Amino acid sequence: TGTPIMDQQSFYGGVFVLSSIEGIYQSLRGVRNLLILAGFGAFFIALGFTMVLSRSLSRPLLQMETAARKIAKGHLETRVEVGTADEIGSLAMAINDLARDLKRYRDTRREFLANISHELRTPLTYLEGYAKVLKEGLYQSLEERDKYLDIIQKETKRLNQLINDLSELAKMEEGRISLNFQWVDIMEVLESVLSKTSLKAKEKGLRIQVDIEDDLPLLYGDGLRLEQIFLNLVENAIRYTDAGTVSVQAKLVGQKIIKTIVEDTGRGIPEDELPYIFERFYRVEKSRSRQHGGSGLGLAIVKKLVELHGGVIMVSSQPGKGTRFEVDFPVKVTLQDHEEGGK
Repeated sequence: TGTPIMDQQSFYGGVFVLSSIEGIYQSLRGVRNLLILAGFGAFFIALGFTMVLSRSLSRPLLQMETAARKIAKGHLETRVEVGTADEIGSLAMAINDLARDLKRYRDTRREFLANISHELRTPLTYLEGYAKVLKEGLYQSLEERDKYLDIIQKETKRLNQLINDLSELAKMEEGRISLNFQWVDIMEVLESVLSKTSLKAKEKGLRIQVDIEDDLPLLYGDGLRLEQIFLNLVENAIRYTDAGTVSVQAKLVGQKIIKTIVEDTGRGIPEDELPYIFERFYRVEKSRSRQHGGSGLGLAIVKKLVELHGGVIMVSSQPGKGTRFEVDFPVKVTLQDHEEGGK
């Protein structure tokens, strides 16, 4: 650095002080080297942390991928360990739930195929056997012949009903079923159902109680399908009730809902099986269900039909005391109301 020596306007010279700044450069080089080393260190630390973090995050995802591939190959007992309560844990629980649902569906499907095989084989065996008896004239009297013909007719109807149930459920699953909507009197529907089932109830010594409100509004629906819904529910109530009563009720709730109730004093349904009774192929008390007939399709068809009418079906039961089915249908004042409800 330098400073001039002056006296007013006269210049006498200057003073210069010189000093080497190499030390400063050395210090700057040292700081720069430290920064470079610190940068490399931070980079490798971050890289290592990232690798550890990515492995810890990807490990459960890889486990889920492996489990999903095993499930896809049919190993439905495979489960994923749920170690956290975050989104990954939620995904793991979803995969486990999927595996359980698929396993239950596979088991019920296998059971359904076994039941259907039995249900088809039994009438076919009767048909073949009694047809052979009639063809070869192996009967002693006309009464015996007529008895065999009655058995053939009964088993034919049973076989036809089973095939119809399978066909209807397949159409509903594919959305190909068509309904003939019109204004229907629910009282007429229930009276028709009761007239068709009263003989079965009488044969078992059951009492049917009817409580239907007067002047119920008309329902906009398919009369035959509505009758099918309640016919199935009432026949089930009679089939699984050994003694007591079967009650049928219908009432208007809040001017917007027509509530129908089918209740029995039968053997009831275990609580752990209630969530599954509307699933296709599902049968409660498998051995007894086989003795009473049926394929496990009736309630699945009923639920589909109720939903197609915009309704809701609910069930409650106590083993040994009975079962109660409630079906709620919305009241449609006009055709426009029905179309809006369908949307």
